[in-house]
Amino acid sequence: MKSGTTRIMQLGASCLFVLCLLGVALLFQAEQALAQTGNIDPTDKWAWETNAGWINFAPDNGGVIVYSDHLEGDAWGENIGWIRLGSYTGGGTHTYANTTEDDYGVNRDAPGNLSGYAWGTNVGWINFNPTHGGVTIDPITGSFDGYAWGENIGWIHFKNDDPAYNVVVSSVIAVSSGDVDGNGTVDVLDVRLCLQIALGVIPGTLQQRAASDVDSDGDVDMDDAQILAEYIIGIRSALPGGG
Repeated sequence: MKSGTTRIMQLGASCLFVLCLLGVALLFQAEQALAQTGNIDPTDKWAWETNAGWINFAPDNGGVIVYSDHLEGDAWGENIGWIRLGSYTGGGTHTYANTTEDDYGVNRDAPGNLSGYAWGTNVGWINFNPTHGGVTIDPITGSFDGYAWGENIGWIHFKNDDPAYNVVVSSVIAVSSGDVDGNGTVDVLDVRLCLQIALGVIPGTLQQRAASDVDSDGDVDMDDAQILAEYIIGIRSALPGGG
């Protein structure tokens, strides 16, 4: 009887270990898929440079990923090749120092102002916060605007009326505080999504990040996940954002 119980415990531990490995594998696959496609709108994905032509921020076999505090991934210009938006590829939260060739990239602050450098093998450094220019991402619409500067190619323009073009982070609609999955109800599934975004497991869309930021501090972190959890189990009667 004792040996049978021990065997059952061993099998249980083995199953738990296998499930953990499967979870890690699925998480890795999800992150790899994101790294390949990015989170730029598949239609509104174009920037323009007079000397270089069109630059695609959601190309096949690449793509730019916008996180709350930095950008990752690659854009593609038919005439200039790949442009890397940062040397870091780990997702979550990160700030580029932009002090060495191994630590460069585009940072983003809470209001949506971009700074730092992208790199293209054929064009060199591209400054996202140059004198007389600068690039922003609207925190509500996800729309890029403004000009980046490349010493070897000139100004890269991210938004124009005629001809119309723009780079936009995946479409955003009005959100309700705490309703991260957008189904009209704040429940445990929203807590899970908020926690995944806070831990950097997924970047979350702008809509999901806006709904997750229940303390309205401009970022999604463990404080937001805790507030949501407390609301779900009844410790809080309301969310700070009115959910």
